[in-house]
Amino acid sequence: MYSIKTLFGSLLILSSSAALAANFSDFDKNQDGLISKDEAAVSQALSDIFDALDANKDGKLNETEFSHY
Repeated sequence: MYSIKTLFGSLLILSSSAALAANFSDFDKNQDGLISKDEAAVSQALSDIFDALDANKDGKLNETEFSHY
């Protein structure tokens, strides 16, 4: 049987994972099919790895590049 601590910990992990699971469209505010560095700036995690995800080095993330996030 699960303890209260185990259940609480599981719920916390699930809620954190859900918050991190953002969609491409959540970042593509101007709906141009690309995520700019300005649009990515709302997420420190995405900003930190933006350049690594930008495979074609055009300064923007397309959906394929973002899918590696």
